[in-house]
Amino acid sequence: MQLLVKPKRYAHVQRVALLAQQIAQANGLSDQEIEQAYAAGILHDIARDLPDSELLRLAPPECEIDARHPLALHGRAARTMLARWGYGDQTVLDAVEDHTTGPRGQRPVSACVYIADVSEPGRGVNDDIRELALHDLNAALNRAIVSKVTYLQGRGIQVHPRTLQCYESLPGVTSSAASIPFPPLQPSRNEAPSPHTASSHTSSTQPSSTEH
Repeated sequence: MQLLVKPKRYAHVQRVALLAQQIAQANGLSDQEIEQAYAAGILHDIARDLPDSELLRLAPPECEIDARHPLALHGRAARTMLARWGYGDQTVLDAVEDHTTGPRGQRPVSACVYIADVSEPGRGVNDDIRELALHDLNAALNRAIVSKVTYLQGRGIQVHPRTLQCYESLPGVTSSAASIPFPPLQPSRNEAPSPHTASSHTSSTQPSSTEH
């Protein structure tokens, strides 16, 4: 694993794996799901440092955002890599793929990894989401996704279709969800702005949609 990512990112994936495991345990997931959350946390960023050309080869674009910002593909690319290596745990593969844009359907392991990725302590942000996840996984996922979508839409920034699909599947989400007073999902202080953003939209408080 250390050979696939930069040293700084390896520290990040270790924190994500441990936090995903803690969230799974705190929410009463099965022993198998707890192990899967940890495994997916370790593996989620194996494609994060690949060049754009390799990301596009491993995960052909599904939409304009993918084509314009290949970094959005690193979750799908990681899944392709793992599958080609013979890794067969579909729950782990789903969580690895989902971590960039949000869980598809009722996938608690994916939710654990997604939340851990955006809120692990090394990022220095989203502490409220991390704390909530240790008590209520669904509420934390709702907060993370709604915050991201409403923040981006409110600034005219294109949201990935998969993230919108995740958002629309959340219980209780309506057309008035933009008024929910959640703080916006924050990017790491040390990471680049979201690849969904034109330079005119760049902000230190902008949530990252695909760079996790």
